[in-house]
Amino acid sequence: YQLEITLIHSNTTQHTETCSKSFLALSVFTFSEVQTTLVYNHVSSICSTWGRAHFKTFDGDVYQFPGMCEYNLMSDCHDSYQLFSVHIKRAEKDGNPTISYLSVTVNELLFHISKSWVTVNYEKVPLPYYKGGVQVENNAAYIKFQSKVGFTVMWNGEDAVMVEIDTDFANRTCGLCGDFNGVPVYNEFINYGRKISPIEFGNKHKAHHPNDDCEDPYEEEGGLLEVETVSDSCKEYLTFCENMFLSESWSSCTKLINHEVYIQACVKDMCGCNNNTNDFCVCSTLSEFSRQCSHAGGQPPNWRTAQFCAKECPYNMVYEESGSPCMDTCTHQDTSSLCEDHKMDGCFCPSGTVFDDISERGCIPQSECQCKRDKIYNPGDVYRIDQEECTCFEGMWDCITLETPATCAVEQGSYFTTFDGKTYTFHGDCYYTLAKVESKDGVSPNFTLLAQLVPCAYQQFDTCLKSLKILLNNDKNNVLSFTSDGGVQQN
Repeated sequence: YQLEITLIHSNTTQHTETCSKSFLALSVFTFSEVQTTLVYNHVSSICSTWGRAHFKTFDGDVYQFPGMCEYNLMSDCHDSYQLFSVHIKRAEKDGNPTISYLSVTVNELLFHISKSWVTVNYEKVPLPYYKGGVQVENNAAYIKFQSKVGFTVMWNGEDAVMVEIDTDFANRTCGLCGDFNGVPVYNEFINYGRKISPIEFGNKHKAHHPNDDCEDPYEEEGGLLEVETVSDSCKEYLTFCENMFLSESWSSCTKLINHEVYIQACVKDMCGCNNNTNDFCVCSTLSEFSRQCSHAGGQPPNWRTAQFCAKECPYNMVYEESGSPCMDTCTHQDTSSLCEDHKMDGCFCPSGTVFDDISERGCIPQSECQCKRDKIYNPGDVYRIDQEECTCFEGMWDCITLETPATCAVEQGSYFTTFDGKTYTFHGDCYYTLAKVESKDGVSPNFTLLAQLVPCAYQQFDTCLKSLKILLNNDKNNVLSFTSDGGVQQN
């Protein structure tokens, strides 16, 4: 004979599957502190190059170096072992200078980054790339290289590259970005008391390769950094550039940044362009000024129009001059609120939407977000596994734990299985308590299960289950009995 007893748990539980929600709950008390720390001026830890070979060093010097070879933009140089380096190579495209590739080394890894592909130690890799403390990703506006060593490189795929470095490397860098000692001019353009032109300074940082016949720019006499002014032939563009940079809409930026150097760069761009109607002549330096404004904690205006320096974005995204680079998506809906990256320009989802990173449908309301497990589920779809039932709701699984049965069994009168799945053998000749259950809700009855074990008639050394008694509310006058011959009796 065989007996199985099944108990149903009456306490149904419910939970929501979302690590980000619980993390947000733990972090919400520091949110205001995080937001206030992100707007500080960190221009002094940023080096950049843009447009017609303009450079801004970590220490704030702005100069022009038209070299077309491969150059060391930044590296650590005060240790016997070089930890990292960032090289750039320029080329001409449609008559305008552009960056053709970046070469970044971190420890033993060599990254070659072009607009269309990335290699690691000469092997092509897909993006995004996350390995060895390095992250490389390509969003709608920038190719971003970030290393846990302590620096980040951003390239817009065209003319502009930005490098941000931790202050731990102060006074420890070399290259076109300067030495990061916090002092302008020294030791970049005044070295051991001797004044150096930007051309001579740039040529010092050429990356030498075998069979490389790239020629350095000619080091002309004069042209020192502190005496660089707008030439007479270019002054006709001065008023145009001043009107752009000094307009009221840029007041948040001109209060924080030395705008004069960018006005001079604008004039040189206009003067050096063969076609002054070309957007590149105007837009590159204005774009850099906007980026530097965000780095300084300012709020640049959305100055672009469909006819002036327009930027295109994929899907239904919109271009903004200053926004959080941490974009909320269907799978990561709290990214922007916990973001520690600084604001920058780029393509963003309109307010009230998140990016669909599941089906790649662009920016959608959060209520339309799907969920993903073994396949993609639409909002309202249900997924069941084991004793859990989950409903897709706004990109997250809202799960409940179903009532879970537990079974105790007696088989052949001597083989027992507990509610917890433990099995054992027991022989007896008496009444034994199989289970005593007390009601937790005060409504269901208490009951006790008794099993009568006796020696089997034709098997001397075995035990048989002869009868089962159920005592409701432990009342001996309220007993339901089941016997081995199939009989059922009450009291």
